[in-house]
Amino acid sequence: MREMFTIKEIMKVIAGARVMGQGSRRIRQISIDSRTVKPGELFIPIKGPKFDGRKFIPAALKKGALILDVKDGLKALQALAAYHRSKFKIPVIGVTGSVGKTTTKDMIASVLSQALPTLKNEENYNNEVGVPLTLLKLTKKHKAVVIEMAMQGLGEIELLAKIVRPTIAVVTNIGESHLEFLKTTKNIAKAKSEIFQYLRKGDYAVINQDDEYFEHLNSKVKSQKSKIMTFGIIEKADITPKELKGIELPIPGEHNIYNALAAVAVAKILKLKKEQIKRGLEKFKPSSKRMEVINRKDRVKIINDTYNASPQSMRAALRLMEAIGCDNCRKIAVLGDMLELGKTAKAAHQKIVRLAKELKVDKVFAFGQLWPKNITAEKSKKVLIKKLKKFIRPRDIILVKGSRGMRMEEVVDALR
Repeated sequence: MREMFTIKEIMKVIAGARVMGQGSRRIRQISIDSRTVKPGELFIPIKGPKFDGRKFIPAALKKGALILDVKDGLKALQALAAYHRSKFKIPVIGVTGSVGKTTTKDMIASVLSQALPTLKNEENYNNEVGVPLTLLKLTKKHKAVVIEMAMQGLGEIELLAKIVRPTIAVVTNIGESHLEFLKTTKNIAKAKSEIFQYLRKGDYAVINQDDEYFEHLNSKVKSQKSKIMTFGIIEKADITPKELKGIELPIPGEHNIYNALAAVAVAKILKLKKEQIKRGLEKFKPSSKRMEVINRKDRVKIINDTYNASPQSMRAALRLMEAIGCDNCRKIAVLGDMLELGKTAKAAHQKIVRLAKELKVDKVFAFGQLWPKNITAEKSKKVLIKKLKKFIRPRDIILVKGSRGMRMEEVVDALR
């Protein structure tokens, strides 16, 4: 097995720490979960809003793990991950943005893996805990790593960028997500641009030429003296849809063309061949609950896009459903609240209802507290599901979408 750290290295990286327990003094794996920790692994107890890892130290010791006894377990985890990442002189791609960052991350990883053994963070491993845990999986076999970075407030992307030290920083777009915490889209742009802070001369930033905040992002990169590659559909950019000629994207929608262009930009920077880019994009599979199409035996088509929602992604999903051609079918939108929008929430939900009407969506079923009074919004998911089951008939196309906290996947599961 590979060796990650010696005890001596750990002491050097984390001042004042001590390692408890019996066994090898060479660490091959790090865990924060006492339920899955194995003999010889290093257990780092971290504290969360609903748990304290220190309570599980006896259980981890009983399983034969070594224990990192330190004042702040999370900071220790992050420090070890940053130290481990520094050992690798490989392309490290950091991805952030208001919408599409997970799909873009997955597309980039799919493309790069056609030429390079590539590590990426899975599902929601995109925060201050998940990012370091992903980096700690880096081994000598990896020749590239793609890391998605999420945030809710200022300073959070900067913290992740300091750990990740991307050599290529990708910003998909700036939108209305997190307005509850950041108040304005200008602050969101400021927060997302923190990803550029640790770029060095010769590193790249990949940014959306069509974005309203392009100039802001562009100026932040220029101050780092890093290189810039742009992508876009409307404005003149380095990477445009002509790069996708002859490539069949496995998921529809204009927003996914933008995601694919960002992936092409990264591939071009790393000098991948056209056939590798084509193969990677066509083999791409989105993460769960993102534009997943479920075809029932009665020809009902369910679009499961329940991972999250913002005004931008909600608009894109409705337009995508509207663009699907079908004979004698009804188009039904099942929409949960869009959270974290602060004072703009009411207006944002009104606009979505208006758009659904403009796009001639046959029926909107709303769920939650934030929808306008001119639409009936269910407060009970059981009632919502019961009404849907009564209403649905063969050949219907049903979009199910909402913010993560609304758990709209439960509706999908009930309708499968």
